[in-house]
Amino acid sequence: MHVHITFLMTALLASLHRRVTGAFIHSNHPRRSCPSFASCAGSATRTKHAYFGAAPIGTSRHCRKLRTHSTVWDRPLFLAMSSDDETGVLLSSPACASRKGYVTTTQQQQRQQLESSAPSQWSQYEQLVRKLYMTNLFNPVKLGLENMDRLHEMIGRPMDQPNISVVHIAGSNGKGSVALKTAHTLHTQANYKVGLFVSPHISSFRERIQINGVPIEEDQVVQYLGEIFDICESQQIPATFFEVTTALAFRVFAAENVDVVVLETGLGGRLDATNVIRRPALCIITSIGLEHTRILGDTIELIAKEKAGILKENCPVLIGKSVPLEVIKECAAEKKAADIYRCEDLLGVETTASSSTSTSSGTTPLEEDYDIENSKMTKAALILLQFHLANMSLEKGKQPHIITPEEMDEGVKIRPPCRFEEMDVAIPMSSVIDNSDASSTTVRVVLDVAHNPQAMEYLISKLTATYPNLNPTRDVRMVVGMSADKDLKQCTDILLDYLGGDASKVHLVEASHPRAASVEKILEANPILKEAYHSRHDNDAMQHSEENDSPSLSSPVASQVRQALTLAASNNELLVICGSVFIMADAREELGIFEPRDSAVIAAVAGAGLRSSQENFGEGSKK
Repeated sequence: MHVHITFLMTALLASLHRRVTGAFIHSNHPRRSCPSFASCAGSATRTKHAYFGAAPIGTSRHCRKLRTHSTVWDRPLFLAMSSDDETGVLLSSPACASRKGYVTTTQQQQRQQLESSAPSQWSQYEQLVRKLYMTNLFNPVKLGLENMDRLHEMIGRPMDQPNISVVHIAGSNGKGSVALKTAHTLHTQANYKVGLFVSPHISSFRERIQINGVPIEEDQVVQYLGEIFDICESQQIPATFFEVTTALAFRVFAAENVDVVVLETGLGGRLDATNVIRRPALCIITSIGLEHTRILGDTIELIAKEKAGILKENCPVLIGKSVPLEVIKECAAEKKAADIYRCEDLLGVETTASSSTSTSSGTTPLEEDYDIENSKMTKAALILLQFHLANMSLEKGKQPHIITPEEMDEGVKIRPPCRFEEMDVAIPMSSVIDNSDASSTTVRVVLDVAHNPQAMEYLISKLTATYPNLNPTRDVRMVVGMSADKDLKQCTDILLDYLGGDASKVHLVEASHPRAASVEKILEANPILKEAYHSRHDNDAMQHSEENDSPSLSSPVASQVRQALTLAASNNELLVICGSVFIMADAREELGIFEPRDSAVIAAVAGAGLRSSQENFGEGSKK
């Protein structure tokens, strides 16, 4: 009997579960098994031969239901899956498998097996994006830019072409907002054709790559992502999820003949896939805070050095007020970068806040609103870009447009979704008060992806400035979900302090994503939150629903948002939904926001193999 050796964490977890329960996980309902198993394997778990891919055992810690059974090894194990009876055997290596008479499939064969199992009703877009999400399961991350350099070379190094001006942005917080504001202003106020690359997305993968503020089409993803995969396979480039996504953006921007590309780094800067560009027009570091300390370093100075890895020779540098100047000066000297600027060097110490940043009380305290700082950064960046872009326009035979201060004020009004996004949500009165004559009431909702202590502090400052008459201990309710790699204790302490220590005003949620912090982990980090609402009962209800084959029950995030909305309406409270970006798609859908959203076919594998931000970095990345 021949047996196929397979290497994916999900199969390993399946075998571990079989050892514990006496049954192999093989369910037509992915939610019945652990979230990570469903996320990684998707419908592949339904195939007879259960073919999987490759991942180190360490990633299995994201499997919440099987966590206690999957962290005893510190090295990869390999699962031999029977081709006829679906039984499994754990082995220490392919060599061990060979000695025992088993045969090994190659990674290429594993990919082909996965692809061949795709149902015919899946669109090409769904198949390709699923394949992209599962890339890291086959290609463990190799530190450095070698893979991305090769990939960029194979597509013609489009980001180094003189007809494209690149703005490269790094930072702990604010980089996504500054990127959006910069791209939006250049297009709407100066008519440049602008490509924007940002991450992560909220509802659709296509949000990451935009042309003139519009996400690229599914057809473009199919055309160019297929091309990138073909290059990786023919040239044997083991590119990761973020490297492939970055190359896809570069390829689309070149095909669309954009004038300007605004690039947001995924994580850090020095080793980020976007850092293969050689001649940016401007480098920006928005802020420095303690984040991803295992990867970037455990001090502000070390993190600043990693971010400053994007600096290039003869390129001007713009830095935010929290960025340590001396560290940047040292890095700029090493890189032979051009001058270093702060916002006040270009805008002056005092600025006049636009109407878009006024609070409900009519005041505009600069120190309380991070959007004002992001807008200042954008205006300073536009000033630095003016001369370069004017010259570029002349070289292309176009009339240059100098953006006026008034046009800048207009352009920077835009905010990314879920960055202190305010809305009024109508709630049926029947869900609040029985036999009410009124048809509905409204709840003011604020969505914000404050995801680390610095961002949480900014959020609280903004809430205080925007709603100065609210008593947080009485008038505010929060839905909170976090990523597992954040400082859960400090982040929740900041929120509890704002709420006067009242944990009953907090609804804890957990996104269906491998990076999400479980509710249990949040409670473990901050036991005060044991009085909070959380998704335990929702999970029980979901399990009951699945046992009765009911597909209509919403996610725990949506359920908690619904409950929080009802309570906020009853108590006349402001509802704040904050934390990880991974909770926002479900939350927005529950709030009635209709926008392009990737299908469940794609969502089933979203985040597969991603342990930290965009990638699965190793300990050596600090070097």
